[in-house]
Amino acid sequence: MPVSPFGWVIERAQPWVLAGLTLLLAVLTFWLTSLGRELVNPEAPLGIVSYEIAGSLGRSSSILRSWSTDAKATAMLILGLDSLYLLVYPAWFSLAAARLGAGLGGWWHRAGSTVSWGALAAAPLDAAENLALIRQLVDGPAAAYAQLAWWCAVPKFAAVALAGLFLAFGGSAWLLARARAA
Repeated sequence: MPVSPFGWVIERAQPWVLAGLTLLLAVLTFWLTSLGRELVNPEAPLGIVSYEIAGSLGRSSSILRSWSTDAKATAMLILGLDSLYLLVYPAWFSLAAARLGAGLGGWWHRAGSTVSWGALAAAPLDAAENLALIRQLVDGPAAAYAQLAWWCAVPKFAAVALAGLFLAFGGSAWLLARARAA
């Protein structure tokens, strides 16, 4: 039987943990999205995400030059809040995938466990990415930090996308199973 990273949480408490994570995720996502609007411009069409995936000294320099002093302070605040967010969203995706996989059973259970563990990989990747981005905000653009941020951001986004796809397809399978049973 697949092992979930949340096996240490009592089964009947898991829905409450997931509900709490959902609330935190919603509040932090709304807050970060609201703050991030200030960072969107032609050089950074995706705001902070453009900075995360800049990948080169030239792109990082261009993005940082395009931001005012206030925008850079906002970017620093976003990266600070992301230190909390990076604990919440991987845990949410991980627990949701583990619970959905276990609820569906069979190969879904194994896949859910694998996706659950994979989602947790986003946290250390996001933390390393944040450090690289903060160093550039403090010290100025640097090729090594821009590349480190990119090398952390891409697999982080891939892990989250994979978890999201699992939840979408698994949720559809769960709804179909319920519709057939009704």
